[in-house]
Amino acid sequence: MTLDEYRLANGLSYKALAEKLGFKEATVARRWCLPKDHPQALTPSSRNLSLILNVTMSSVTPNDFIIRRN
Repeated sequence: MTLDEYRLANGLSYKALAEKLGFKEATVARRWCLPKDHPQALTPSSRNLSLILNVTMSSVTPNDFIIRRN
């Protein structure tokens, strides 16, 4: 499950997701939710990947941020 799928499934705005993850601004959460090939998309640091894993109770994992190529 992507972080954006998690956000939508839980009825969270980008701001609410950011706050749940401990951030004040929605921008970082929004950029983590963008499609992986979007030019503004960001991949979270290892520290933030661990945070996302814990907050989402393993619904979103580090593998969900990897771009898979055929």
